[in-house]
Amino acid sequence: MKSTNLTSNVIKQKRQLETTFYGNFSKRSNMDNDNDFFGLPSKVKHMFKKHKKITQLYDWQIECLNLEAVKNRTNLIYALPTSGGKTLVAEILMLKELLISERNVLFILPYVALVQEKVQSLCPFGLNLEFNVEEYVGGKGKHPPIQRKRKSTLYVCTLERGAGLVDCMLADNGQLGGRSVGMIVVDELHLLGEQKRGALLETTLTKVLYSNYNIQIIGMSATIGNMNEIGNFLNAYVYTKDFRPVQLKESVKINQDIFVINKDVDGSMKIKLDRKLNFDIYTSDMKRLDPSGIGLLVREILPNGSCLVFCPTKSSCQSIAKIIYKSIGKEEACVQLKEKEELYKALKEEGDGKVCPLLTRSILFGVAYHNSGLTNAERKLLEEAFLGGIIKCICCTSTLAAGVNLPAQRVIITSPFVGRDFMKQSTYRQMVGRAGRAGLTESGDSVLLCQENDKEKIKILLENGVEHIDSCLGTEENIVYSMILSSISTGCTSSQEQLVNLMKCTLFIKQAEKYNDECTVASDLIESCLDKLRSLNAFNKPVERTLKLTPIANAAVAANLDILEAQKLYTELIEASSALLLINKLHLLYLAVPYTECITLERQYVLEIMTNLKGDQQALANRLGINELCISQFISYGKIKALQDKKLDHFPMLFQNIIPKLNIGVLGYSSDLESLMSLPSVRFGRATQLYKAGYKTLNDVAKANKKKLCNDISHLSIKVAREMIASAKLMLLSKAEALEELAESLRADLNQSISKDKENILWF
Repeated sequence: MKSTNLTSNVIKQKRQLETTFYGNFSKRSNMDNDNDFFGLPSKVKHMFKKHKKITQLYDWQIECLNLEAVKNRTNLIYALPTSGGKTLVAEILMLKELLISERNVLFILPYVALVQEKVQSLCPFGLNLEFNVEEYVGGKGKHPPIQRKRKSTLYVCTLERGAGLVDCMLADNGQLGGRSVGMIVVDELHLLGEQKRGALLETTLTKVLYSNYNIQIIGMSATIGNMNEIGNFLNAYVYTKDFRPVQLKESVKINQDIFVINKDVDGSMKIKLDRKLNFDIYTSDMKRLDPSGIGLLVREILPNGSCLVFCPTKSSCQSIAKIIYKSIGKEEACVQLKEKEELYKALKEEGDGKVCPLLTRSILFGVAYHNSGLTNAERKLLEEAFLGGIIKCICCTSTLAAGVNLPAQRVIITSPFVGRDFMKQSTYRQMVGRAGRAGLTESGDSVLLCQENDKEKIKILLENGVEHIDSCLGTEENIVYSMILSSISTGCTSSQEQLVNLMKCTLFIKQAEKYNDECTVASDLIESCLDKLRSLNAFNKPVERTLKLTPIANAAVAANLDILEAQKLYTELIEASSALLLINKLHLLYLAVPYTECITLERQYVLEIMTNLKGDQQALANRLGINELCISQFISYGKIKALQDKKLDHFPMLFQNIIPKLNIGVLGYSSDLESLMSLPSVRFGRATQLYKAGYKTLNDVAKANKKKLCNDISHLSIKVAREMIASAKLMLLSKAEALEELAESLRADLNQSISKDKENILWF
């Protein structure tokens, strides 16, 4: 009887969600028969035109999509300069896998901002073409994934969450959410050469290759020198082109002279004097303030153009932004005042009523800075303002070139250094690659500022060939430990011999074998790692050479932690279990903070917090050793906020089964905002705006009119409003279908139970 009531309740919930979504729920309709867009229905072509303003493909994109390797589902890696249009090819291939092959897809991106941007832009496609879009970043996304057998699912994830999803897939025989995975797409494949993250990506792809589940790997990369070697590692066809949709004019500024860089037919560099920068319009005070003329270079492209100014350090972003806004004429402060005021209000909402004094002044002149001193939400607002033409100039670090898609008419690189290190060619290429915007400008230009004594280094930077990628796995033992444990936990390997064979599939070993055919690095490395793992009690006593994990090692794999972190956390939990303080939620929060989020503290903020602690809170702080002696170093307000956001991501996920309906209200945020903050790129400030404007639930957002939503919410563009509404609808639809599948499962269990009861009655 209880089961029947539960089934009817599930069906009732589902119908309520269906009514919200469309009024009357329509079953999945057949796709158009007009499959003239690379095998996809013509509807897809119209959607690219509507949502991405893409009316036609470049020749190289058509050529790449028609490759025999693509038709035969061979692994593919393709490399082009930044802004060459790589992502569109990947999106078409993903849609084919989702809609035609009806298999799930993993889309792995290197940065949180890119994941959020991609989820937001793909939700309208998922809504109209009927596939699920799941965001896996921070605490978002169930682990293991929700069972969704009716429709294919696109999992958009960071590298770290992607590694966890791959382990879930391998443990479930190549399935995620009850459906086979057919494709894994990796953006920024050249990150394979980076420490830690590159090694993690390498081991993730190695496990996929070793498992042999007929999963197609698609890799997008900037141009690299040993592309064929990477292709050999991935058993992939390699496609490269030197294509840019708009012309790029590169130049170098030394003192007041600007030299243009040209390439001869044979590829050699030619540098010639183009012009001198005119300082005559500067007063003597401005010449002292801006001796490099950065402000003059920005002024040249105003008022119609936009500019990205790359700075060597985080602090220099702010000082250079101050120089630029002071150098810009007052006429710029008199345009788009309403839009700038709305941007200020939105920033104030995100900053708990506070806005950085520098931003308060600079945005009036259309100038902003963008670095880790700001919260993710604040950076997102400034990015939207830049794309909308409200902000004309952003001063940023090199991270923005890789992590955010913000094309500009001009790119200014204020120094050939990134921090203390001379920049790599790949970093330079990513920066200048942001110059020019297809469809809006015919060309873009870049200016690299350097000193007289850096001329030779600059020449080498510009003339050098493309960089090679070398595996860093050999120096990242913790990641090798994780690969060993996860491959055993998921059933891919069970013996030392199999682990050696797995290691031989890595890029690290393939590169080592290139110089020595009789290389024993794989077996030596596995043996030393197994010895270390045995010392950490990662294995039960072996039975006939079969390796089996201890509960803590299995837990480390399930939690996506390395074994050393897991051991440390386990020790802390054992200590806490004897005296866990539940008077408030602070002790649980302390346990939930990831060890990777190690920060130094800014005295003024921590002192303010500590002096306001109540008795029970102060007792916990003392017990944990947090006192005045700890307050000795510095951190920005933005990093404190970012850490708070990460706590919020992890906290509900860790303790949801212990404390009923535990939600983000634990840090003073209203629990009513929880569902709104599940929308892509919606953080506390925008969720508060939505709530105050009457959009209190996902249902309200899903029913909204995009124009009214823009009017009700400060600094919200039509594009973002449309994507937000589509995201809300898709989330509700996915929830409705999940409930429907649950109802069917309950009904099947109930029918089976009734059948057994009948059999028992007949037997008696």
